[in-house]
Amino acid sequence: MNNNFNYYDLLGVKQDASEDEIKMAYKKQMKKWHPDINKDADAVNMSSKINEAKEVLLDPVKRYDYDEYLKKKITENYNRYTQRKQAYEKNEKDQAYEQKNVTKWQYFKEWFKYANISKTKKILGSIGVMLESFLCFIIKCILIITSYIANFGSYFIRMLYGYISPILGLLFILFVIMCISNGFKETTKENPGSLTAIIVISLIYGLSYILPYLSNLLLSPKVFDILYNKIDINLFKKCVGYKD
Repeated sequence: MNNNFNYYDLLGVKQDASEDEIKMAYKKQMKKWHPDINKDADAVNMSSKINEAKEVLLDPVKRYDYDEYLKKKITENYNRYTQRKQAYEKNEKDQAYEQKNVTKWQYFKEWFKYANISKTKKILGSIGVMLESFLCFIIKCILIITSYIANFGSYFIRMLYGYISPILGLLFILFVIMCISNGFKETTKENPGSLTAIIVISLIYGLSYILPYLSNLLLSPKVFDILYNKIDINLFKKCVGYKD
């Protein structure tokens, strides 16, 4: 994309121009700048840019990206000439995530408005978008519910162990004494379930420390970012037939 060109100005249309208006403007400009008609030295370059403008402005997704680029360029110029700065700054990852977080529905709006396809395909695509959005919503709910269950389970285990810890401690001391008196093999042979019980009790107690970590992991921004970018956005693109 050549930053020196504004595609709307190049075609001579307004930024909210319809698809038909863009097509008409394209034909008009090509009649003026086509190299077979116009022998000016800039004709080849201008006709190339006019084709580029038509390709971008007739594609709803590319057009949205270009409109966002123009908005950003206007803001940057305004800040440069007035020497004003943003009230706050965001790092690049936050900006990328925020943009992706709103782009999906902006793309859908532009696609539904400008896509040159039949109404049937638009309806089917819209149904697909709603279904994939509902699917991702269910997945997010499952992650949140699982996280809260993990937190509650950790709290319940520690509370229970707090009440029975004196009994467990006494039983463990008795087991150690028996191992010292009779030997480990003889003790486990006479009490076959004792060693299994100690292992299970220890694992459950260790689980009470693992569950909070699991909870924080499930609710981490990284997990939701991966879910959104890898599942939600890709499924959305499939539904509307968007190709990178």
